[in-house]
Amino acid sequence: MSIVSKIRKFVLSELVNSGLIDVYVTYWLELENSFLDAGERVNENLLEKFFVDYLTIQNNGVIPKKENLFLNFVEFYRNASKFQKKELIIKNIYRYSIYYLRIIFAQLSDDEIRVKIKQINAYNAKDAYPYLMEVFEDYEYAHINRAMLLEILDTVIGFIEERNSKKPSQIALSFAGLSTEINKMLVLKDYTPHFVIEENDLSKTTINSIMRA
Repeated sequence: MSIVSKIRKFVLSELVNSGLIDVYVTYWLELENSFLDAGERVNENLLEKFFVDYLTIQNNGVIPKKENLFLNFVEFYRNASKFQKKELIIKNIYRYSIYYLRIIFAQLSDDEIRVKIKQINAYNAKDAYPYLMEVFEDYEYAHINRAMLLEILDTVIGFIEERNSKKPSQIALSFAGLSTEINKMLVLKDYTPHFVIEENDLSKTTINSIMRA
């Protein structure tokens, strides 16, 4: 039995036993069908890669080994179900699968974003996919705007080009580390000036009050 088949069987059992067969039909089967429609035959290999990348996100950048993928999925699901409804867990997986397919096939309506994703794919930077899924999640929920998304993609492209120019022994950064740096950059760029301005205005107000006193 393939890894995907084991995961499917586990999810089906969990949802049926919880009276959530409608969640399985609406979200899980739709997820699998979207991968079937993506191109290749059964495309279980592609779906398996998605599970690897999705669990990489859940494991804070640690990539699960193929032989442990099923057990890692079960562990993630059971831990998540302690804090989230099972329906929400499946919905989240389904949503990220949409981002995944959009990224690997560059199926994006925005021409500028599509061009940058195609460039990342051309570099075969598949280890960027977990981070990019998180970025698309932020964009989907308006945590970042289009300009910020484009800037992040440019940073990712620059990172890949820099990495490709070095010998393997010289490469120290990973996309897990890069994501932290990019997030810091965005926070500093978009929020710090606002607080500095407020602080300056407050200082001026205080000084003026002292001078008038």
